[in-house]
Amino acid sequence: EERGRLDRLLAFDVGIAEEHAVGFSAGLSRGGFRPVAAVYSTFLQRSYDQIIEEVCLQNLGVVLCIDRAGLVGEDGPTHHGIFDIAYLRHMPNLTIMAAADKEDLEAMLEFVATLPTPASIRYPKDIALQRPQPLVFSPVRLGKAEVLREGNDIAIIALGSMVYPALEAAQILMNEKIYATVVNARFIKPLDE
Repeated sequence: EERGRLDRLLAFDVGIAEEHAVGFSAGLSRGGFRPVAAVYSTFLQRSYDQIIEEVCLQNLGVVLCIDRAGLVGEDGPTHHGIFDIAYLRHMPNLTIMAAADKEDLEAMLEFVATLPTPASIRYPKDIALQRPQPLVFSPVRLGKAEVLREGNDIAIIALGSMVYPALEAAQILMNEKIYATVVNARFIKPLDE
């Protein structure tokens, strides 16, 4: 039996026990599985110690799917996922990504299945956008951003849910004869140098 593959799914609902979800995932990883822990961004902070001690310091192949990353509107300030970048960025061995759209999210999930180390993927509450036809998709590679639009005047580097507003801003600027390059950063850690 092949373990650690994302195409075989066992699901465990641990309720609102985020610390347990991460600790349990670390144990599953130690046992040869590739666990995916899906947690709201705002509640993932409850498992801060488990992420550091049980996942990152042991360099285990746990995937953190960080749902509701960013502002979440009517859910209110207790559900805003605005701190995860700050508290995850310094953790050792952790790859951190943010998906701009459906294609990005799917490719990132496939990509992390190949990483033997801890990884996280942030995505917003809203429905995942479908990439418009003129935008060409480039494969996800560790620490590599994606240039979506070429321009000579300025560069706009955007992450996750801010990629499409950045493309809209570039269109507005083009109407003013300012030509912007738009970059989908994809990775928070490692950064594309």
